[in-house]
Amino acid sequence: MKLILLLLLLPLTSAFGQKLPQDAISTYFSEYVDDPDFSVVYVSGKVFGLFKDANLDLNELDEEEVKAVFDVVKDIQGIRVLHTEQNAMARWKEAKKRIPTDKYELLFKVRTADGDNVEAFIQDEEAVISELFLLIGAQDNFAMLSFVGVVDLTKLSDLQRAIERN
Repeated sequence: MKLILLLLLLPLTSAFGQKLPQDAISTYFSEYVDDPDFSVVYVSGKVFGLFKDANLDLNELDEEEVKAVFDVVKDIQGIRVLHTEQNAMARWKEAKKRIPTDKYELLFKVRTADGDNVEAFIQDEEAVISELFLLIGAQDNFAMLSFVGVVDLTKLSDLQRAIERN
């Protein structure tokens, strides 16, 4: 009996041992975070939680607007940005090959006559976005931006209404 249980659990241990990226940029971020050719930005979701507890001077916003802003950002888990001007187009082509874009919905794609490329993708379920991902490639500019967390579109609508009332 123990042998059968062990044989059944063995495939699960290898599946749990594999680290799957949480978002499109995770693999690249960890690969290039120490590369001096890249500018790197990481903002933890904790930062957005701290805003609520901080005594920020938000005098220009009324109480309803402040609440709407905090409702939108409270579930953001992080923002990651990678940027380089070195071998930019090669980096863009590499990213296009490696990113599993079939797991995302394409929001828009722009390609200019100069060869500049901008693509935006989301992962969502109903009215809730779990990731917004931008991929930018040009002859002298490559950037990847990922916003991970829960962005409820109904909360964005509430924020828009609160701002429009004033």
